[in-house]
Amino acid sequence: MKTSMPWWAVAVLVPLTAGCAPSSPDADAGPALSCAHVVEYDGRTYLGRDETGVPLGRSLGPATRPACDDTPADGDDGEGPVLTTAFAVPGVDPAVAVAVAEDTGAHRLVVAESVDRLPPELRKLTDRS
Repeated sequence: MKTSMPWWAVAVLVPLTAGCAPSSPDADAGPALSCAHVVEYDGRTYLGRDETGVPLGRSLGPATRPACDDTPADGDDGEGPVLTTAFAVPGVDPAVAVAVAEDTGAHRLVVAESVDRLPPELRKLTDRS
């Protein structure tokens, strides 16, 4: 059985579905989907993960959560940039991942957006083997 779709429907649907695919072939390196969990530190952009119970190493210095408006049609302007502190994660290169202070007092793991696959030392911390 052959099903046909008008050419214009394909032209509309293909670009819409392109944004639905994960950006990384390794799902365990994927970020949380909120811009509220994007962090800039040391010239790199880090994407937040669900983990907030990671061990902390030494303080690395200031980090910034850029301005964020996850829901642009809700009538507010979102949140402006937020200064926070980046912390080393023991055994993990800070160019790969750091932890940042959350408003709740917890510390969220954030992974550099350039990382496609979590290294073994970070997988151990996230319990994703």
